Amino acid sequence: MIYHLITGNPGCNGDTLIKLTGLGLDTVNASLARLKRYCLVDCFDESWHACSLEEIIFRKQMTSLLSDGFEISGGLIRYRPEKEENK
Repeated sequence: MIYHLITGNPGCNGDTLIKLTGLGLDTVNASLARLKRYCLVDCFDESWHACSLEEIIFRKQMTSLLSDGFEISGGLIRYRPEKEENK
């Protein structure tokens, strides 16, 4: 349901999705996290957008290549190393 709402309302935010679905914040956030993990949606400037087929394929291929703090966000490859806690 969340995915279909995003594809039908490009640029909607979390509050809009909560209002449209009647679901709670935790449920909507869990769905968004799952959709993002599957490379189906991404968030730019707090607005959710469905990923194109090309983006989905690229992200899936890059996931296996990206590690050690690299991530794809907002169409950019960024380096964000994990913080080491016991140093």
